[in-house]
Amino acid sequence: MCRLLWIITAIALFTLVSPTLAQDTSLPPDLQSALDRAEEAAQRAEQAATITDIRAGHAADMLGIFEAVGLIVAVLDILITVLAVVGGFVGLSRLASAQSELTAARERFVQEFSEMRDRYESLVAEKEAELNQMRQQLERNADQANLALSLLSVGESQYKSQDFAGAIDIYERALQLDADNPIIHYRLGYVYTQSGSLEQARQSLTRALEIEPDFPPALAALGYVYRRIGEKMPAGIERDMMLNQAESRLLEALKRSPKLVDEDGESWWGSLGGLYRRRGQIEEAIEAYRQAAKVTPKSSYAFSNLALLYMQQNNRDAMTEMYRRVEQLAGGEAQADVDNYWAYADLITSKLALSKFHEVDTVLASVFQTVPPDSPYALELLVDTLSRLAAVSSPETAANVRRVIERIQAHIAATKQAAEQSTT
Repeated sequence: MCRLLWIITAIALFTLVSPTLAQDTSLPPDLQSALDRAEEAAQRAEQAATITDIRAGHAADMLGIFEAVGLIVAVLDILITVLAVVGGFVGLSRLASAQSELTAARERFVQEFSEMRDRYESLVAEKEAELNQMRQQLERNADQANLALSLLSVGESQYKSQDFAGAIDIYERALQLDADNPIIHYRLGYVYTQSGSLEQARQSLTRALEIEPDFPPALAALGYVYRRIGEKMPAGIERDMMLNQAESRLLEALKRSPKLVDEDGESWWGSLGGLYRRRGQIEEAIEAYRQAAKVTPKSSYAFSNLALLYMQQNNRDAMTEMYRRVEQLAGGEAQADVDNYWAYADLITSKLALSKFHEVDTVLASVFQTVPPDSPYALELLVDTLSRLAAVSSPETAANVRRVIERIQAHIAATKQAAEQSTT
């Protein structure tokens, strides 16, 4: 733009002066000096235009234009002076008229660019105000996100104390502060799963994956939810499709993170093993539980399931070896954490499998004391495991196992009745 303005100025100068110069090629010293000054000013303006052209950004271009305006105005002053000198020597009325027109043009030029500068400064001020507003909003969002993250640890503590309802409430409050945090959605979905609210769990975990599609914990948890939903469905194509989705999500998560564990510290390979076992894929189930045992070698969970699978293969020696290891590991877990329900569940299974019936009552009492009150399926899973044990055990062991199952079922019924009475 600056170069264009200078070209126009030069053309005007040439148009006005050239006829006169053509009549008299020998100029007086004063006129020649004035023309030299004009040429020098034009050269400086051309240098300024070159510098302006290489500047980056709209704001820089505008500043370059404003600088160029000052130079153009200076050139116009020189041009007017030149015309005055030429008019003095030549005495042409046209030069006087041109001087008047240039003066008026200079005034209009200055006024227009003054208005342009005002508009530009107003625009800059407006954008600065918008940026300040955005900065303040970002600061508020950051404060809310930090508060939401602090609530995560509170929700985790609520969950570990088996207060599932309290954990859900904390996580929902955290989402009010940071609705697009995939970790919060995942944690909420996990607790919903443990409390038996599978549809709410599915929604929360799906939302987590919408925000972060490659989030392995949410992928695995959603696979487990699909497995649980499929297990409740009648046999048929829809059940098979649901279990296929479960397998797909679990495999994808474990491919991305083979050592992935859930919020209870158990390997997600165990959930995949449970899926294969329910399908009757015994070899695949054994391999999955072996992988789980490698990931969590100090947990009794994988070894307890391996023991039953070995029994299904009529490998009693391997089953006995596994249950001895389960007894040792579960006993240590229970001592380390007296509220560890799952450790007591594995411990009572191993005591029954190893025919240590005289120790069962004490362990069963601990099972009833530590079972999560908000988890309706915790005891149901234990009944399922014991039913499998009874099916492959000797008559004496099977009889003792069934007696324990009856006591657990009676406890479940009593708990439901008490809950119903408390709500009426």
